[in-house]
Amino acid sequence: MTYSIIITIYNEKKILPDLIKKLKKLDNSIQIIIVDDGSNDGSENIINNSLPFTIVKNKINKGKGSSIIKALNYIKNQNTILIDGDLEIDVEDIPSYINLFENSTADVISGVRWGKSNKNNFYINRLGNFLINGLFNALFFSNVKDVLCCLKILNSDLLKSLNLNSQNFSIEVETMAKLFQRKKIVEEIYINYTRRSIREGKKIKATDSFDIIKKIVLLKINR
Repeated sequence: MTYSIIITIYNEKKILPDLIKKLKKLDNSIQIIIVDDGSNDGSENIINNSLPFTIVKNKINKGKGSSIIKALNYIKNQNTILIDGDLEIDVEDIPSYINLFENSTADVISGVRWGKSNKNNFYINRLGNFLINGLFNALFFSNVKDVLCCLKILNSDLLKSLNLNSQNFSIEVETMAKLFQRKKIVEEIYINYTRRSIREGKKIKATDSFDIIKKIVLLKINR
């Protein structure tokens, strides 16, 4: 099997050198697509020197969902890995996730951040996740543990066929909802996760929850 990785970046100058260093250690058959979503902190200069990666740029910040949708046009390989570039999920673990995917009968592998091994979870973060998961599961008759986790591995054609349209963080719930609507088998796996704070550069905010909840409801109504 062959793989493409989509990573969206916005103002990540501090972590980019470490991220790029780790990505270059991956098998060179993996296509790495980095989308610079209108960074204005100097990230662009670092990304420009990250060949042989596929670099996609937004002139202005358009949002995570918009960046992922744009990156779909650049996928060259059979399967796609979606993962954030903030190193909350270490990209050095990608080979182990690929191994799990290749030995699974599921259509999709999706991460779960809230495992017992993750000791640094903030209560408010887990509470918000719990409430959104609860709403999603109630409306889509599912049993998802972490619908907002950014890590997913799935067939590239399947991903493209979902016709995603979310511009922001609601891309996560849209992806999962459309997979369940198509009766696809999703296997959740516990992952190593190190949460960072807003001060450290985390982009998603409490106000994004309203957009996510709205998207869940609309996906159910307009299915």
